[in-house]
Amino acid sequence: MVRKISGKNTLASIKHLHVNGTLITDSIDIANTLATTFSHNSSINHYTDKFKQYKVTQEVSQPNFKSDNIEPYNSLFSVNELVEAIRVSSNGSPWPDGIHYQFLKHLPQPSLAVLLDIFNFLWTSGTFPDSWRQATVVALPKADKDKSDPNNYRPIALTSCLCKTMERMVNNRLVYYLERNNILAETQSGFRSQRGTADQLVRLEMWVREGLVNKEHVVAVFFDLEKAYDTAWRHGILLDLYKAGLKGRITTFISNFLKNRTFRVRVGSTLSDTYSQEVGVPQGSILSVTLFNLRINSIVSCVPHGITNSLYVDDFAACARSKQLRTIERKLQLLLNNLQIWSDTNGFKFSATKTVCIHFHNKRGIQPDPQLYLNGQIIPVVKETKFFGNNI
Repeated sequence: MVRKISGKNTLASIKHLHVNGTLITDSIDIANTLATTFSHNSSINHYTDKFKQYKVTQEVSQPNFKSDNIEPYNSLFSVNELVEAIRVSSNGSPWPDGIHYQFLKHLPQPSLAVLLDIFNFLWTSGTFPDSWRQATVVALPKADKDKSDPNNYRPIALTSCLCKTMERMVNNRLVYYLERNNILAETQSGFRSQRGTADQLVRLEMWVREGLVNKEHVVAVFFDLEKAYDTAWRHGILLDLYKAGLKGRITTFISNFLKNRTFRVRVGSTLSDTYSQEVGVPQGSILSVTLFNLRINSIVSCVPHGITNSLYVDDFAACARSKQLRTIERKLQLLLNNLQIWSDTNGFKFSATKTVCIHFHNKRGIQPDPQLYLNGQIIPVVKETKFFGNNI
């Protein structure tokens, strides 16, 4: 997931990169090398052949979003919505159009009215400025990694503050609709009001403690989704919106928002060539987290009865307990089989090496570890792992 930064130059310290034994020192070559790496991360090539075939069949037709736009979420935006969207905005970088949030926060009332008219024109006409699809990316080095390897940088995308202001208004309506209609999974705590990682940690701890008190085996599987944010299926998001009952202007805006995303990497004052973000939700955007939550939402449909689960954006965990380890293995293996089928029709890919499980018990003597398989590979049993950033 993309973090927000201030306008300071985070790439000034990148003096060189190494790629396949070649030393790269020129700033434009460094910028293009990083851009190539980031573009590859959001490439269709990360999809499995099986999903690519499924994707082709599904994208032959588009969802029917026709509406007379009488739905509340399709109404014109009010000045109160605009003022609130500006008020809660941070002081991030104004790149690339130079319009800063501080400028928007100091607009007089007549200028706010003009801006609202512009947003409502875009909303009703279905127009989406091309510049709003463009991002400028700077790179943040991963901690304790070789800084000469372009794979060891995270992309930080800077997008139009004007676009993000309108996104925030659209997102508020989208979130309200999803929450009011109970569309998002109950166990999803990512970026939802009055929810957080603490909820998931408490749920897991209680589940494990109750199991141990009852002298049961407890097995928790912690899943790792490879490049989930970067490779989210965009047409799948539109299908999810359709299944949620959304239509009209809001779906037109989101559809246009997802199309033809491009970016340039900035190294100091040097900009790379223009590259495309082929798949995935747009980085650095307000709507992206909500759209990703909707995209991954169906993962909970794979969970059989008797298994508890936790979901925080793309961090997914499932836990089962029983006095008989074989019973747990049967339940969890059914979940794993379901998840494999789910991934083949949703475009996500599980890492069989980074997905791990922990076996909790307080029984005497040596106890066998569970044998669980994901995509034909056994899931490693570990003593501890990271769960929403905390050691378990």
